Amino acid sequence: MGEEETKFSSFEILEGIKTHDRIILKYVYDTYFPQVHKYIENRKGCESDAWDVFQDVMGVIYDYSQKPDFKLSVPFPQFFFSLTRNVWFGLLRKWKVGVDLVYDELKYLPDDETEKLQETIYNQVINRLTHKYLSQLDERCIMLIKFSALGITTASIAKKLNYHSNRAVFNQRRKCIRKLIERIENDPDYKNLSDYERP
Repeated sequence: MGEEETKFSSFEILEGIKTHDRIILKYVYDTYFPQVHKYIENRKGCESDAWDVFQDVMGVIYDYSQKPDFKLSVPFPQFFFSLTRNVWFGLLRKWKVGVDLVYDELKYLPDDETEKLQETIYNQVINRLTHKYLSQLDERCIMLIKFSALGITTASIAKKLNYHSNRAVFNQRRKCIRKLIERIENDPDYKNLSDYERP
């Protein structure tokens, strides 16, 4: 990832992002989004996660491009995928509860039995709270989260729920997940999990 030949130079791509050049933006999307999608999918993420990461990375690059003294020190593909990794890991840390539960990510249990027990306790509490608070969300949020967890494409979700764009689905889904996470983290049972029980 990040080693392919490019149709445009790194400078041209950066300038195109800076000026919202449609040709450059389409090229970046067509070239990099499929790779971002594959990268995220290989790490238990889904299409909407990939879109969130892609948009965040493009936003970071745009911000960099506005700085008059900023110059790329590495080829654009390398720069892009370095940011992709950083943004993805940042989201995993920020949404740890939501990612673990909403997408039922596989757990890589440590060999130590004590640590396994800690994680089991944590997961049981979190799973119970997730089911509790998911059912309390409005119907649209419940459907958004469940459709995403089932791997239904964003375009299909937009059509099923009458959203005007994929981005609208992503934005609303993010709000729903944040609302779910906030309710879980404010629950006394979650707050009472000791540091010993947290993974």
